[in-house]
Amino acid sequence: MYHKLRAADEWIFARMAEMHHPVLDRIMVLFTYAGTGGLIWWAAFVIPLLIARQFRTSIIMTTALGINYVLGEILIKKKVGRDRPSTRISDEEMKISKPKDHSFPSGHSASSFCSFTVIALNCPLWMAIPAFLLASTIAFSRMYLRVHYFTDVLGGIALGILDGTLVTLFFRLALFRQP
Repeated sequence: MYHKLRAADEWIFARMAEMHHPVLDRIMVLFTYAGTGGLIWWAAFVIPLLIARQFRTSIIMTTALGINYVLGEILIKKKVGRDRPSTRISDEEMKISKPKDHSFPSGHSASSFCSFTVIALNCPLWMAIPAFLLASTIAFSRMYLRVHYFTDVLGGIALGILDGTLVTLFFRLALFRQP
């Protein structure tokens, strides 16, 4: 199984190099920077939810993003210690600065899908659809820019969905007493 995942990572890594186009490069850089530190989720969802007095959803998302950061960036990334695919690429080929931390899981993908999950579980569908599209584009941008392997992004997505779901359930059952 490991060899098949590694082969998929290598195949997708090679395909990403073939996809590059100047316009798409700029778009993917924009999305990847928007996803840095989960800032886009604050700007696009948490702050508007606070303004709309949706305090519970804002609290859930803030808590979920905090837990997601600790688990993904501090615990898992350091424990796994996987090198990034960008270590194999010259600085001239890179569209962004080479990240200096480890690769697995993708923090951008984890925070994006954590935020999407909280929105999907706590907000109307008209908010969840653009959140899903945004999360998916941010996750894709990490592979496109060749700073993450496919399995790094999948790991980040899984971590984000798990964190968003568990934190939402905890708040609903333990603090807000909702089914």
